Amino acid sequence: MTGSGSGNVIEQNRVTGNTQGIFIGAGARNTTLRDNTVVGNPGIQVGHSHREARTADIVNLAPDGQTKFERNVCVSGVNAPCPVITRPPQD
Repeated sequence: MTGSGSGNVIEQNRVTGNTQGIFIGAGARNTTLRDNTVVGNPGIQVGHSHREARTADIVNLAPDGQTKFERNVCVSGVNAPCPVITRPPQD
């Protein structure tokens, strides 16, 4: 998500094998990420050797408190919590 926007909801996605995972730009406000599984994107080690690459499953550049995280699964994140990998609850 790039640019500005408010009231964004990103939910129930499976994001794997991409170069950037989920990206929340600095202009985003009032965003909720819930029940997403984001794994298998480049590891942080790739970013160490290729600094131009964004190498996290979730990157949150929005100001503090503007993004709410609920029940997401990932391995690495920048300004985003990544709980232990488990399967998200099924309804």
